Amino acid sequence: MCGIFAVVNDTSHHAARTTLEGLKKLEYRGYDSWGVAVVPTASQKSKVSAKGGSAYGRKSLKSKNQIVIKKKIGKIGEATVDDMPSGDIAIGHTRWATHGGVTDENAHPHMDCSGRFVVIHNGIVENYQELKQSLLKKKHTFHSETDTEVIAHLIEDRSKEMSVEQAVLMVFKELVGSNAIGVLDGHTGTIVACRNGSPLSIGVGKEQYFLASDVTAFLGHTQDVQFLEDGEAVVMTPSGVKLLDIASGKEKKLALTHLDWKVTDAQKGGYPHFTLKEIMEQVVTVPKTALVNRTEMETIGAMVKQSTRIVLIGCGTAAYCALASQYFFAQVGREAKSYGAYEYLPFAGFSDTKTIVFAISQSGETADTLIAARAAKKNGAYLVAVVNARVSTLERMADVVLPVGAGPEISVVSTKAFTSQLASMYLVTRMCAGKYEEAVNNVKTLGELLAGWQTKKLLGEVLDVAKLLMSQEDMYVIGKHMSYPAALEFALKIKESSYIHSEPFAAGELKHGVITLIQKGTPCFAIGASDETKLELLSSAAQLKARGGTIIGVAPYASSEFDIHIATPDAGPLTIIPNVIVGQLLGYYLGIGRGTDPDKPRNLAKSVTVK
Repeated sequence: MCGIFAVVNDTSHHAARTTLEGLKKLEYRGYDSWGVAVVPTASQKSKVSAKGGSAYGRKSLKSKNQIVIKKKIGKIGEATVDDMPSGDIAIGHTRWATHGGVTDENAHPHMDCSGRFVVIHNGIVENYQELKQSLLKKKHTFHSETDTEVIAHLIEDRSKEMSVEQAVLMVFKELVGSNAIGVLDGHTGTIVACRNGSPLSIGVGKEQYFLASDVTAFLGHTQDVQFLEDGEAVVMTPSGVKLLDIASGKEKKLALTHLDWKVTDAQKGGYPHFTLKEIMEQVVTVPKTALVNRTEMETIGAMVKQSTRIVLIGCGTAAYCALASQYFFAQVGREAKSYGAYEYLPFAGFSDTKTIVFAISQSGETADTLIAARAAKKNGAYLVAVVNARVSTLERMADVVLPVGAGPEISVVSTKAFTSQLASMYLVTRMCAGKYEEAVNNVKTLGELLAGWQTKKLLGEVLDVAKLLMSQEDMYVIGKHMSYPAALEFALKIKESSYIHSEPFAAGELKHGVITLIQKGTPCFAIGASDETKLELLSSAAQLKARGGTIIGVAPYASSEFDIHIATPDAGPLTIIPNVIVGQLLGYYLGIGRGTDPDKPRNLAKSVTVK
């Protein structure tokens, strides 16, 4: 979940600054701490020696080129590296803490005893204690509590007997777990990176080369990308890039992908936060789903007709998309079963060649989803990847890919990717029922409705509700049938963005115990649609109101049961989308009012690449 960035042959000759800017674009992957290491140019070496060397306060007396490290706890947004020397090669990291507390010492990069190697790392080395004990016996000195530091010391040991390239590959093969590493050799200015489970991408520009966890970090420099597969390594030197197979050490041919993403897609575009920008972009990204992927949907529709079992998996927001898709399938007469991917393994054995599995993931790198997808495929299941980020691990694993095309989603809180995935799954289910053209028209109509509804008037209404609820610490959200997954996602947006306890329930669950939580003034959201559940939802809202709850209706219709009403467009089964958008906006404004950073909620990362 951490962010990795590196550059070789930086054309600005200030590689530390280029690396910092790249890391700022990856902050959604982790923001407990950050760090940059640079190899100074020849003219800077004497100045570095006079200042005492690296962040550890040790001079690299054994190294030919002294590596300079700067690393700090806290968010990277206001960080600077103007005090670091110029150089053409640098490596950096933004951290989401797993092993070791949030301290300067535990921030990456980590250095070996000699000062020759620094390491950055995304993942968890599950056997690091065993490795560390063996290194301590050899008198290695550790300066952090992290699992990562053992990698630097292991490479130091192995490089005494073999080339750096061989040493890094050998050490990486010793690591247990899902990991990606980047290693900078101060002697040669070489960067070696390896991948197993955690994403890495190589950007190939005109005589300059980049390494990053996500292509958005170097999108402004190049759009030609090599996506590393599991079991692959890359060696970056001033003279070029070499791709290797980790198991054999043999060189492989580069296969660059040219991305058509625009740099502006990863910028705020005048909005104060990416979260609000991405919420407002849904007037474009949702109807776009009706214009793409028809061939893929026809393929999927044919496979669904041949299948006897339909499974939907995802984590977090994607899991709620999976649940909503279960209802979409039911509406066209097909039974499907959704699972949180983290709980799917006990049921993976029921998959076979007649099973079609929809794996839903914004990033395509979510560890639990990948594990579940592999288990299903092992049993013969046909795998459909419903993804937003392109050329991900999940996409490469799938039999067919449904790219929803929402564009880069920078905010940790998922908004436009969720609704694009939801609209895409609606279209898939209608393709299976022979109602695709009708569904396309419905999605296009929804786009028109959103464009007329997502206005300053709506923003003002939601802001007013946020002001009323700012001091609350508990909220409840109910929905029925299709509005139940809407309630789940609505509540999650409030929790993620504002840190307010917001608990969702199926409306029918109230009288089975939940209603004991309601007191006078308790905020209760009733999420509804103009469907067969309307009267039952209003009945549940009346029960909450009778116990003193303040009822906030989010629905296409008004009701005397609502103390406050936020009107949403009536879009049939697709009403779930505008209903969830209200939750996205409310979470955003509540977070702003309570002083949180809506783009980077505490303790969360965009892509959960560890189990």
